[in-house]
Amino acid sequence: MFKRAPVALANDAAHATIDRLIGLGLGTEPPMRKMSFVTCTTGVKEQTLLYRSLQKLKITDYEFIEHNCRGLSECYNQWLDRYAGEDRLLVLVHSDVAIADVFIDEKLDAAAQAFNIIGLVGTTHFNFQAPVPHFAWPVWPREYLSGAVEHGGSGRCDWSYYGPTPRRCVAMDGLFLAVDMRTIGSVRFDPQFTFHLYDLDFCLTAHLAHLALGTTNVYVQHASAGHFGSEAYQSALQRFRAKWSAIMQSRTGS
Repeated sequence: MFKRAPVALANDAAHATIDRLIGLGLGTEPPMRKMSFVTCTTGVKEQTLLYRSLQKLKITDYEFIEHNCRGLSECYNQWLDRYAGEDRLLVLVHSDVAIADVFIDEKLDAAAQAFNIIGLVGTTHFNFQAPVPHFAWPVWPREYLSGAVEHGGSGRCDWSYYGPTPRRCVAMDGLFLAVDMRTIGSVRFDPQFTFHLYDLDFCLTAHLAHLALGTTNVYVQHASAGHFGSEAYQSALQRFRAKWSAIMQSRTGS
C-alpha cells in the first residue's frame, strides 16, 4: 500500500532540488537595469494618466516637469545630458499615457539586450519625401509596421495594431521611448521640433548614428491619437522635410 512521505521529508527533498537548480545557475538572474521615467505636463502630475498608472505599478523613479511651457525636445535633452553614459534606461513618456503592464521592467530590460532605443510603435521604412499629408503610421504599407497601442478615453478605447514585435525600426512613436543611456552618446532631440515630429527626427538621427531602434510589447493606453491636420503640425512638417532633404543631399553629395 502506498504511503505518503512525511511532510518534513517532502520539504527537505524540495529544498534539495532547489539547491541543485541554483547550483546549475537556474536560480540566479542578473539584476535588471535601473529605469527612470520622465514626462512633461502643463499642469501638475496628480492630474495625469501617467502619474496614476505609475502609482499603481509602485514605480517611484520618475520626474514630472510640471507647469511646463518648453518644447519636449528641450526638456528631454536636459535629462539625456544628465544621465548620458550611465547604466540606466531613460523612459520618455507622454503624460496622457497610462502604463498598464506589470511586466514593464522585465520587458524593457529584455529589449535593451537588442536595442539602444526601445519604442512601442514604429516602422522599418521611412521616406521623408513621400507625397503624403502627414506621417501618421497608416501612411506606410502594413508590412513595414510594428507594435500596438490602445487609444481612447472617457470609457471607450480602441486598439491600434500595426504589426508584430519585437522588430528593428528606423522611426518610432514618441508616446513612449526608452533610451539606453550607456550608448546614446551625443544623439539629442532637435529643439526646433517642440512637439510635432520631434520623435521621428530623433529616431532618424539615432539611426544615422548607427544605434539600434526597435519595438517591444508593453501594454499602454494613450488618450490622444494626434493632430496631424493642425497648422502647427504642417509648419513642423515643412521644416522637417527641409532639414532631412539637406541632410540626405550632403550625405550623397548631390
